[in-house]
Amino acid sequence: MSHEQEDEYLMLAYARGDAEAFDRLYARHGQPLYRFVKRSCASEALAHELYQDIWMRVIHARKTYSPEAPFRAWLFRIARNRLTDHYRQQSRIDSHETAEDPDAMASQVSPLTSTPLSPEVVASLGQESEVLERALQQLPAVQREAVLLRHMVGMSVKEIAEVMDQGAETIKSRLRYGTARLRLILQELA
Repeated sequence: MSHEQEDEYLMLAYARGDAEAFDRLYARHGQPLYRFVKRSCASEALAHELYQDIWMRVIHARKTYSPEAPFRAWLFRIARNRLTDHYRQQSRIDSHETAEDPDAMASQVSPLTSTPLSPEVVASLGQESEVLERALQQLPAVQREAVLLRHMVGMSVKEIAEVMDQGAETIKSRLRYGTARLRLILQELA
């Protein structure tokens, strides 16, 4: 049984009342989810609050869960939606800030002049977490999400497309521009 099939089986078992199944899902996906949320937020306290809320949403949605998409994609879509809701609400509070068009900004970075980040580079950057955190916060949200899901969580382009509800070509573009822009930001911060 693949991890995807096992995750779906565990979630369905949890929906039937098997608390141990939830514990196994939490153990398998807790750390990658937290890293994604933490690197998507401006503060650790906010990340912790949103992370807990995401798991509460999973708990509340257990009775209606249907394995139409892989569990991991479903979980990260819940996370992405919760982050989007938070920042939407925040933008209403901070209405003086204007939103940037991330796809238009992406065109300012040429993917041909910057090589994408390799998994080895991402791993070494993990040791310099503070610099990476600052650099990630400078990316437009959609690029940051795509980069985090690909390089930090290890999702495929297809999975990211499911999470972000976008086409694979759009995701490839966001990854290309996001990694190129991240590389430039990191060079500036170095």
